[in-house]
Amino acid sequence: MTGEQAAELAELQPKVTERKQQKKAKSAKYRQGLKAAADRVVVLEELAGRGS
Repeated sequence: MTGEQAAELAELQPKVTERKQQKKAKSAKYRQGLKAAADRVVVLEELAGRGS
């Protein structure tokens, strides 16, 4: 690896790390939303069952 390549790698690594963290946070938020929606469906189905 040349000095130029090493410098480029050192410059890009923090950007990649930040991007991975952002993606992880976004994925967690998405999963949390899906879980909340699934929980709400269960509640609404139970309410619908009681009304019948």
